[in-house]
Amino acid sequence: MSRLSVVKDRVAGYNSHPRGCNSPCCNPFRVDASILSEFLWSPTYLLYYAADWCRDELPGTYTGEVGIQFFELTAELWFWVIAGAACSALASHLLPRARLDRVLRKHRTGAVFGATILGLVSPLCTFAAIPVAARVLQSGVIAPPVMAFLFASPLMNPALFTYTYGTLGIEMATARTLTAVSIGLVAGFGTQLLQRYGHLASTILPQPDRYPVVAGGSGAALAQPAWSELPRRFTKDLAFISKWFTIGILIAALSAALLSPEFVRTVLGAGSRWSVPAAVALGVPLYACGGGTLPIVEIMIQMGMTPGAALAFFIAGPATKFHTVGTLGAVFGRRLLFWYLAVMILGALLWGNVYPFPDDMPLRHSSFF
Repeated sequence: MSRLSVVKDRVAGYNSHPRGCNSPCCNPFRVDASILSEFLWSPTYLLYYAADWCRDELPGTYTGEVGIQFFELTAELWFWVIAGAACSALASHLLPRARLDRVLRKHRTGAVFGATILGLVSPLCTFAAIPVAARVLQSGVIAPPVMAFLFASPLMNPALFTYTYGTLGIEMATARTLTAVSIGLVAGFGTQLLQRYGHLASTILPQPDRYPVVAGGSGAALAQPAWSELPRRFTKDLAFISKWFTIGILIAALSAALLSPEFVRTVLGAGSRWSVPAAVALGVPLYACGGGTLPIVEIMIQMGMTPGAALAFFIAGPATKFHTVGTLGAVFGRRLLFWYLAVMILGALLWGNVYPFPDDMPLRHSSFF
């Protein structure tokens, strides 16, 4: 039975239940079966229809295989793209940069722990986190908490957790969160030790006027946005991540059609001692956007990539993006850049090899639906 047939059967099942039915076979989030089935199933139905068309009209061709993979992946992931954009917009409203500034300026014993957690819940990517860290450091705040925030921020945020859960399941989402916490803590307390022994300046002051301008102005602290701005922010985030997810799904579909599972298992599989270093190296050319790389990794895992190698890719990728390396070097100097790369790459190699993924780990759940 094709996936399109499964969708048809499930749509019929949803619409056959009375209004307000809360039986276990119904969507637990359903308020009205006809309304939600139309919203949830119409895009999925059309996408699986397109996949079946490719299967029937282009059998045995690379074009057909790419089309099947592209439309089926999109059918399984489109809901999570919307959910992640909603999480990002909400996090941006509840945790604006002005509030980030206030939290990072606190001089408490647990400041490194607090800054690490703040990095995980903030919606900022590396490029947006750099101006925040630079501005706080220029005000004279001690470096360790700010470094913990700067190192943890690109590894996890609410939207990225949603995307990872929707694509690869709760095990990988949890692994990314825990490793991000560990790297943030190592960065914060490691910076403290390096300062104590004179290997880093006691106050890491960025070079003036070298940090990038980010959306919304010159990087000055922003006021609490109004709730009326939330739809605009959601639309902006959705447009951004949709672009990268589409590119990622296309690359994943091409990979599934053109690469053999034997090749993937040889390079990135459990039998290769170089699987984790190879995944770290792949992060340099392939990691462009945290959400956009997820479909690629999903396909690679299906073809034999180990979860440990995938985790190493997710850690090293943000650190080795060319614009991240260039901006960090320009703003903070080479010594801090080397420290950043060392923590990220060594953390990727370590966690990729030792993180205790279960042997029977579900490599991804089939679909939200």
